[in-house]
Amino acid sequence: MTVVVVGGGITGLVTAHTLQRQGIDIVLYEAADRLGGKILTTDVAGVRIDAGPDAFLVREKHMTDLADELNLTEALVAPATGQASLLVGGRLAPLPRRQYLGVPLDLDELEASGLLSADGIARARRDLDGSLDQPGRVSGRHDDDDEHEEGPEDETVGELIRRRLGDEVMDTLVAPLLGGINAGDPDHLSLSAGLPQLAAAAAGESSLIRSITAHLQAQARPADAPVFLTHPDGLGRVIETIATRLGESARTHTAVRSITAHGEGWLVGADGRPPLVADAVVVATPSFAAAALLRDVSPEAAALLDGIRYASVVMVTFAFPAADVAAFAGSGFLVPRQAGLTMTACSWASTKWSHLGDGDVVFLRVSAGHADDDQALDLTDDELVATLLGELSVAAGADTIPVETRIPRWPASFPQYRPGHLDRVAAIDDALDDDAPGVFVAGAAYRGLGLPACVHQARVAALRVRAHLGLGGNGVGGPAG
Repeated sequence: MTVVVVGGGITGLVTAHTLQRQGIDIVLYEAADRLGGKILTTDVAGVRIDAGPDAFLVREKHMTDLADELNLTEALVAPATGQASLLVGGRLAPLPRRQYLGVPLDLDELEASGLLSADGIARARRDLDGSLDQPGRVSGRHDDDDEHEEGPEDETVGELIRRRLGDEVMDTLVAPLLGGINAGDPDHLSLSAGLPQLAAAAAGESSLIRSITAHLQAQARPADAPVFLTHPDGLGRVIETIATRLGESARTHTAVRSITAHGEGWLVGADGRPPLVADAVVVATPSFAAAALLRDVSPEAAALLDGIRYASVVMVTFAFPAADVAAFAGSGFLVPRQAGLTMTACSWASTKWSHLGDGDVVFLRVSAGHADDDQALDLTDDELVATLLGELSVAAGADTIPVETRIPRWPASFPQYRPGHLDRVAAIDDALDDDAPGVFVAGAAYRGLGLPACVHQARVAALRVRAHLGLGGNGVGGPAG
């Protein structure tokens, strides 16, 4: 039996790796000249630094389980600091320490921070005093073409926060943090699809603050347990390790052009390769690329895939002479949209990660771009660098010339989970089951865009392949459940 995996990002790689460990012949095709997708680690000023995600959440164990499977666990490191700041009114102010995804859990601490006005604090306190009713969606801040396929229960993150805590908490605290996660707008982000952990935490008491607090207490996580982990050589080490294990089964510079029915299987046509007969196919590409491949075999699935929107970002890494940059206390800072700047966040990598902070160079990773705003991508490299350097000079006192700059651009790289997203994904799966049994889609566009979620989707895709092939069970290297 042969399974073809289309796409060499983390989802495709883990799918192929899992199936290979289970004794199934796999062939992985990747159109680019490298594997890893948005996981990219390169040298900047002689140091390996990630150009995409630089860590993964520990709370969801799928990524830590993968690291253990790859014998990488002992090398993993936690951030030296998790304290982030907000750029508010031209000054940097620390985020409240007691917060969950930007939702403040101690309003006295928030009031003392000066981040919100007196009216904003008073509005947030109404969440605790029982003066709010419990309507469904009330903000009406959707685009006209937003879909609400899951009914009134599928409210957006923005609706939940604005309804319970008010606009200032949403715009000043929650929106900048979530924008750094998915480059999107929480007013258009499905709560159930985009932040299921917040949906679960909010499902208890009528007070959002008390509900989240009780949820966190029930989890009983050790106070000193790390929230994030990474590899000191960059997350590219994970990609390199999987690629070594896959060997010649993973083929770069090979774009798949067609998937057509062939008996009880599928004929996969790829550049520079003879057509390959596969018993099953896993398409682990962005949804728009999957739509192009599947348009002939399942027009319904392709139309649904076309409806998933994306945001584009640029992640610029600056290497500054350490002697010319003032010390920074914390892991970085977030920039609310109302600040009117090009940058959306700055990760002070040399403070955040101890293995990057002991040299003669200070590293800053600055992101720009978000949903419905491609201005940063439209700038030339020189224009973008000049703009960001000017903003860093004012915001963080980093007023010096970088010794090196890296400017990877990530067009259409962050899928946006609009209301009704989970129904859309279920409909895609149903359409493929009907029209193209043995063809599956997986990846960041569907059921979670963080690294643990992508790894989990890869494991599920491997299980679905095994079920289609009549093999059953988890198999060696499969998920525990």
